[in-house]
Amino acid sequence: MFHKSFLPKALFEFVIISDSHYMLDPGGASLEFENRRKQSARREVALCMAATLAPAFVVHNGDMVQEYPDNLERFYKSMEESLEQVRACGLEPYYVVGNHDIGDKPDPTAPASHVSREVLDWYHRRFGKSWYSFDQGDCHLVVLNSQIMNGTLPDAAEQEAWVEKDLAEHAKKRLFVLLHMPPYLFGETEPSMGHYDNLANPARAWLLDLIRVYKVEMLIAGHVHFAFFDHLADTRYAVLASPVFTRPGFSCLFAGSPPPERGRNDVPKFGFYLMRVRSESTDIHFIRTAGVEKLSPNAEERLITRVSGTLPHSPLGITLSQPLSTTAEIPRAWPAAIREKVRNDYPLLACMEMGVGYLRVPLTDFLDTFQRRRLEILRKEGVKLNAVIIFSEELDILGSMSQICPRIDGLEIQMAGTLYPSEKCIEVIKVLQERFGVSIALSSIVCREETSGKQFPRFRLGYTPQEIPPLNQFLVENDVVIDRAICKLDTNQPLCDQIQGIAEITPLSQISNIDISLEFSATNDQINANLAAEALFLSATMPGSRIYFEPFSDLDRTMDVTHGLLDTLCNPRSASRALQSLNTIMYSRSMKVSEHPLRLGQINDLKALQLSTDTSTYTLLIHNGSESTASEAINIESYIGVREDEPLKIYQLSKITLQSVTLHEVKDCISLTPDQTPVLIESSSLH
Repeated sequence: MFHKSFLPKALFEFVIISDSHYMLDPGGASLEFENRRKQSARREVALCMAATLAPAFVVHNGDMVQEYPDNLERFYKSMEESLEQVRACGLEPYYVVGNHDIGDKPDPTAPASHVSREVLDWYHRRFGKSWYSFDQGDCHLVVLNSQIMNGTLPDAAEQEAWVEKDLAEHAKKRLFVLLHMPPYLFGETEPSMGHYDNLANPARAWLLDLIRVYKVEMLIAGHVHFAFFDHLADTRYAVLASPVFTRPGFSCLFAGSPPPERGRNDVPKFGFYLMRVRSESTDIHFIRTAGVEKLSPNAEERLITRVSGTLPHSPLGITLSQPLSTTAEIPRAWPAAIREKVRNDYPLLACMEMGVGYLRVPLTDFLDTFQRRRLEILRKEGVKLNAVIIFSEELDILGSMSQICPRIDGLEIQMAGTLYPSEKCIEVIKVLQERFGVSIALSSIVCREETSGKQFPRFRLGYTPQEIPPLNQFLVENDVVIDRAICKLDTNQPLCDQIQGIAEITPLSQISNIDISLEFSATNDQINANLAAEALFLSATMPGSRIYFEPFSDLDRTMDVTHGLLDTLCNPRSASRALQSLNTIMYSRSMKVSEHPLRLGQINDLKALQLSTDTSTYTLLIHNGSESTASEAINIESYIGVREDEPLKIYQLSKITLQSVTLHEVKDCISLTPDQTPVLIESSSLH
């Protein structure tokens, strides 16, 4: 089911499933949410998928059932059925106890009773102690019972004494701490009384102090059915999504319409986690289950793709035309008695999931405390940050750089209304290079360009390929050397011609690399996915260059409406998935592109692009919604040019899947029609 050959070597892997909420069969009874009828089936799919990953172990991070222990007869029945389902899927997890497993935290506004002596004793008899630890290699995993913290049961003090001793005894190991209830969602000082989704003090402060003292590698929580991500000093703090439903209130984070069933059925956010522990870090892979209720047997494998920080050869970048994160206050509505302030971490997590290597970020974001913090986290996760500023003699760029220089990896200076830096701008560039050693990129803002279908002309951010040689000559005359210049691709013209045109003018004496910017202009996901795949594919012909895509999220209420990589609910669109696939397939290792020219062709109504590297030949099949500019019409057998029995790999990029076939099977496993594109075919033969 899963294909992991592109991933870096791991010491071991483990799976975490949180909040799986087994549901007793409701029969024909009326339900508050109809998707509750689907929970048990969705849970079984997630459990079976987890088993096929063959991890070293599995952790269930709380809330095995939908029932609460307030109705013990239904609760015990539900628990036994849920355990039977787990066993039937071939799993024997480590269990973290959740509020649906023993009772709510000690808050009088909580919807269910606090943990009772009777239920806690039952749990300990049935599952063993609810706080414990175990080792896997050089890692030590600590499981805590968040539901008894701050409570009156003597078990709370017993757990505190135990974990302080346990962490001290294993301080030299790599430490992971798992509990159900998040210590906080937005910040460590947020209120707790009436807050359904965090730990109250003093337990919160006590726990976070331990996390810092012992430099815990990962702190993992669940409960909220939404994903959040933060750093606590050296600790990565993940709050996990659920494979069966989303909590309705949290969709208030997004600008779009609510997801189905008042926000409870946002299926693209359903999933569980594969944790790959490597010698230097732990990679977090979100395995999306998409609300599937039954696994269908097929020959396709799902790719597990690399994450940011593990793709040093990737050119993939994003231009932040919107902030990396926004905040919202979830309305005071059951089960919370107060408004809950939360942060939208989905764009940040999407960057990591896609394996993004670079961000172009307005310099002002680094001066904003909240945005700077989110950017710093992403940088620690392996994404390089390039600050962008429009040059003006009125701005104190040197002063701003003094504040942000340690936090960025490069500075892009944009010149408005001109292609060339002014005398003052050149002076600033030289000081920046001498004083800060910062990497400098140049871009232009060409104003008032006529645009088809628009009443008013638009501006263009970036050079055309034809404008680069004159820029280089200007820099020669002014004795300036820069690291990068940004070229803007015209999505109404063949991308191949434009990128080949850029490649033909390099190398340049004063500009080390030419980076590419591609801005989507369509609300057709298929068109955008094909454009994205083609551009990233062709980037392989320009070693050292980067390619930036925008917008990151949909623009649906601006003068120029277009789809982005994420929709308004921050779920990945087809273009995002295509980039995620192709990024891993082509850039997981250093590759050398053959000196043979890029080959263009036509297969049926699709454009075919082919290039060879030192190990493989890649054929990309795309459809851009316009007539093909291919130079020849051919059949797929002759175009791929391999023996009948030679193995091929067929990647459905927007589905993130792989199928291994031979040449004569190709037509049976892929449909060469526009709605199946983009498709990548990999063969080992070199042309």
